[in-house]
Amino acid sequence: MNAFEKVLKELGAIKTMFATASKQKFESATLLDGETTIEFDSLEVGQQVFIVTPEGQIPAPEGTHALGGDYTGVTITVDADGFITEVIDERTTEEEAPVEETPVTQSMSAEQVEAIINGKLETFATTFEAVAEMVKSISEDNAKLRGEIATLKADFESFKAMPSNETKESEKFARAGNLTAKQQFLKTYKNL
Repeated sequence: MNAFEKVLKELGAIKTMFATASKQKFESATLLDGETTIEFDSLEVGQQVFIVTPEGQIPAPEGTHALGGDYTGVTITVDADGFITEVIDERTTEEEAPVEETPVTQSMSAEQVEAIINGKLETFATTFEAVAEMVKSISEDNAKLRGEIATLKADFESFKAMPSNETKESEKFARAGNLTAKQQFLKTYKNL
């Protein structure tokens, strides 16, 4: 058998695999919107779900999908690849009778009620005292800050009222008063 015959044999095997795969029958259902049709092998976790389009089948988009028709009450959650991750079946086969609940009545004595109220009042009083203490502390800090701001404003106003130290350009770079004896001598006898 030559290489060409081997390739033809492998292509025939692949063709047979696709032919058997395409013969596989899927169940179909519509979503609650009534327009979208899906196909699946079975409604079990791990099975892939496809949406039927005019171009063919595509994997179902990620999310939760509520089924309609015969599957009304069934919701499936699908991952990004179209595989079922959760099936929720809310259909019931039997009508369940509602269970009657009898109300439970409780009675409390006046002492118990008073103890509860006193406990709540003590908690409220403690909380209220803590809040009052915090407000007092904030008020004291506020008064201190107002005093400091007033002092800073007065200092700023006095600084603003001070005369500026204007110097002439020639005096900025002059070395008047810092001359050595030699420099003083040269300056004095320069024009002789």
